[in-house]
Formats: sequence, C-alpha cells, structure tokens
Amino acid sequence: MLACFNVATNPTHTPLPSEFSFKPNKKQCDPKFHQKYQQLVGSLIYLMIGSRPDIGFTVVKLAQQMANPSNDHYRVGLHLCRYLLATHRYWLVYNGLSNKSLVAYSDSD
Repeated sequence: MLACFNVATNPTHTPLPSEFSFKPNKKQCDPKFHQKYQQLVGSLIYLMIGSRPDIGFTVVKLAQQMANPSNDHYRVGLHLCRYLLATHRYWLVYNGLSNKSLVAYSDSD
C-alpha cells in the first residue's frame, strides 16, 4: 500500500504531526488530487478496520475532509503512512495466559 503513495522512508512515531489542526479547505480541490486523496484514506480505513485500531482517530479525521481535501490533509495522510512504517511490528495479543477474559458489551436497541 505504501508504495502506491510514494511514502518517504523516514518513519515517525506519532500518528499525527504535533499541533496539527484539521481545518476545512477554502478552495476547491483538483479532481485528480481528490481521487488520490480518496484512495489514500480508503486504504487507511481498510487497515484501521482490519488490524490497526490505534490509527482510528487520525483516519476518521482524514475521512471527515473527504469532500474537499487540501494538501495539508494529504500530507497528514502520508505522515500516518510513515507512522505505519515505524510501527509495523506492533500488534495486539490475546493469548489467554493472564486468566482474564475478553469482555464485550452491546446495546440491543
């Protein structure tokens, strides 16, 4: 996935750049750029749902900008890809050795 977006090989250890604020784009974005942004965010959503819940906040914020993204939003998406490069060996482990069980709750309404 990362090769498709020409992600630089300088990994980072935070999913968001420090002090970044998501601000709406005031200009209309180019249709080709818009499609490229949608592909990036769609790939990140797939990763988030399938194996990386730790990127959820950033991915949701990127998806909220889907209608009219800016270059800053795209750069944050690439920053998140660099975070994924740095943390590709992170995973959740549920091995049952702690004698604690996984408990889930659901609201039936």
